[in-house]
Amino acid sequence: MPHTITFSVRLALVVLLTGALGCSSDLLLPDPTGGGQTIGALTAANGDGQTGTVGELLPNPLVVRVLTQAEEPAGGVEVSFELADPAAGTLDHATATTNTTGEAFAHWTLGTLPGSYTVVARLVGAEGEEKVAEFHALARPGAPDTLSSQIPLKQPGARGQPVDDAPLVRVVDRFGNPVPDVPVAWQVIAGEGRVDSPITTTDAAGEASVGWTLGDRIGVHKLSAAIESGTGSPIVFEAIVLF
Repeated sequence: MPHTITFSVRLALVVLLTGALGCSSDLLLPDPTGGGQTIGALTAANGDGQTGTVGELLPNPLVVRVLTQAEEPAGGVEVSFELADPAAGTLDHATATTNTTGEAFAHWTLGTLPGSYTVVARLVGAEGEEKVAEFHALARPGAPDTLSSQIPLKQPGARGQPVDDAPLVRVVDRFGNPVPDVPVAWQVIAGEGRVDSPITTTDAAGEASVGWTLGDRIGVHKLSAAIESGTGSPIVFEAIVLF
């Protein structure tokens, strides 16, 4: 009969249905760390070891590269970027997804305090042994912004003698961080005295000083301290000689 299904055909249908409904354990489910890919390596491809200025964007992005165990680029993998220290600054995003070359990117703006900082990159949702990559950066102080005196601007003095308190100034950037290696120019502008050196350089604390010997006269002696740019420059120190 034309509508009769043979036993062999029925058996084949049962086998097909059983395979479709009862073998779900053989299906490959999507993996949040790479779409079913087995990740073999996560490395810092670019952006490690940079030096930048506080409060500014590092010149190069942070780039991680993710490879499969077969050492092929792993695309579509989510990677997190985390600051190891809140003082390290900010990242433009917390996670990024690898492209077809297996690379993911983040941009790092340094914080306002000088120092060495770290960003850690991790696979999102990875199971088993954790794979991480680290990026390190050195934040240096910014440009000189403010010059200030660290001693009283006026003091008594004696003719032809060094002042008791040597003039002392401090240079900081816009965030108040001391700026080293800044030349400070000293100039006697009244009293005909002299200084030990016309230019001294700030130390690690952002400070510079000079020896000031007064001239052989009664009256007000003046000495200026100046840097090329910055608020508070120049500063004028006075020494008053009464006899």
